[in-house]
Order: sequence, then structure tokens, then C-alpha cells
Amino acid sequence: MKALRDRALLGACATIAGAALVVLGAALPAQAGTTDSSGAATIAAGQSTTGTLVDPGCLSAGRAASDCTYTTGVSLGTPERSTRAQVLADPGLSAAQKSEILATASPNGTLAVSSNHWSQFVTGVAYTQTQNGTFYYNGSRVWVTQSYSGYTGSHACFTNYVVTGWTISNVSKSDSGSTTSRNLYCGWNVNQPAWITTSWSMTATVHTNGTISGAGATVG
Repeated sequence: MKALRDRALLGACATIAGAALVVLGAALPAQAGTTDSSGAATIAAGQSTTGTLVDPGCLSAGRAASDCTYTTGVSLGTPERSTRAQVLADPGLSAAQKSEILATASPNGTLAVSSNHWSQFVTGVAYTQTQNGTFYYNGSRVWVTQSYSGYTGSHACFTNYVVTGWTISNVSKSDSGSTTSRNLYCGWNVNQPAWITTSWSMTATVHTNGTISGAGATVG
């Protein structure tokens, strides 16, 4: 149980989409899941989805196509789960915390709380940007950076690498939404040679059933 409460894994992944991008193609594995009402891919545990996108602003600036083509993706790991009995036996939780988590867990099953690691990325020849983290869910509630019943997830947004002559700036992140879905946002500026600067962002949404949706990112 302590391992579940302390879970904070590192990883790499992301998604970019929107009117400002031209979609060259998307490669979805056999277990790519479904799409939500906005058309974003929704994947379950152990699944991933990727695509290839082109930044037309980069092309119009005279860059080679290879410099303006990006691979994007979203992935979800294998969940760690704790039963009602494990929650009751956990010495690290107070009686109030145990009562709270069990009260909101699904009443028809033995599971009390689960956690999973997710990641989202965009990568090209010049740089890779990632947001990732761990979220908790129990069938009726999902949470990330908020602490609930003694469990707290994590959210990071960072640059994996950037080539000389390019810089990444104004990196920001946020965790917003409700108890039934949380929106994980990562934004940044890409500063290219010749004074070309574009603003990028990507968003992923996690749900009470442990799935994640890659809500499109934008560049402009």
C-alpha cells in the first residue's frame, strides 16, 4: 500500500493537433481504444497511440520538411491496485482517510483505489517535450496533484532535449477539472533560429475508470 501511495514514476510522451497542424497520418496499434465526443483518442491501461504531424508555419519559414515533422503520442501504463482489505490494513492511513476512500469506492467490488502512470509527448529533429505523471481513481473519483484520503498523484512538464540554435521557454503546466475527470495541460514556446517563435500546448484528460484521452494540442 505504501508503494501505491508513494507512486511517482517518470516517463516520456505527448499529442499535438488542431487547425494549425497538417496531419500526415496516424498509426494506431491494435489496442488503441476508442474516441471521445471531441474525437480525441481514449486509451485504456497498457495501450498507446501515436501520430505524425507537420507544422505549416515551420514550412512557410523555409525549413526542410524533416525539420517541421513531429511524432506525437499518448501512453498509459499498467495500474497498481489496492483492495478494501489492503486499505483497512494500511498503517499509513488514518481511520478517517480509510473511511473516506472506502465510502467513494465502487460498492460492488473488492478494489478500493488504483493508480496508473501516463505520458504524452511531441518529438521532432529539434526537440522533444513531455508531460507525464501518476493519477489515482476508484470508479467514482479521479485525482492527480490534489491529496485525497492520503493519496497524491503527480504531474510534470519538461523538455527532454533541444538542439543548439533552438530554445524552449515559458514552460507551464496545470491540473484542472472535476472529481470525475482531470485535464492535464502542458504549454511551451519554441524559439527557432531567424527569430521564429511558436506557442505549443498539449492536454490529456484522465477519467474515473482509469482511461485517458489525448485532447488535441495546438501550435500557432
